[in-house]
Amino acid sequence: MTDDGMNEILKKQLWRKVEALPEEKQYEVMDFVNFLSSEYADRRTPRPAAFQQFAETVQRQLRRSRASANTMKGTMKVLGQADRVLDSFREAGREFLAELEVGTPEPPPKKDDKPPAPEREIIVE
Repeated sequence: MTDDGMNEILKKQLWRKVEALPEEKQYEVMDFVNFLSSEYADRRTPRPAAFQQFAETVQRQLRRSRASANTMKGTMKVLGQADRVLDSFREAGREFLAELEVGTPEPPPKKDDKPPAPEREIIVE
């Protein structure tokens, strides 16, 4: 079992079967999952991230307005790309904060930089 309570084999099986369905049927599966979730799910289900909530709201509105499949597909594709961009910004922000916490390591010496000449002791007799 994974931390989220669903074993990987079941996840992969569900994903494979849902992916094989036409897009309109995938939405029917989502409707059914939402129904089952409202009836039987543990109430501790975490809320999705803000942008995910926004995308799901847009998707619901498009479905209610009976937008064409192409309109929905295009809109969701754009929102998916925007989500990936936001993920990149979030990851860059995490890395930046991590560097601030531990300090920035010194940059490696440039290849053109020659190491200093060894010190020589001059002996005068």
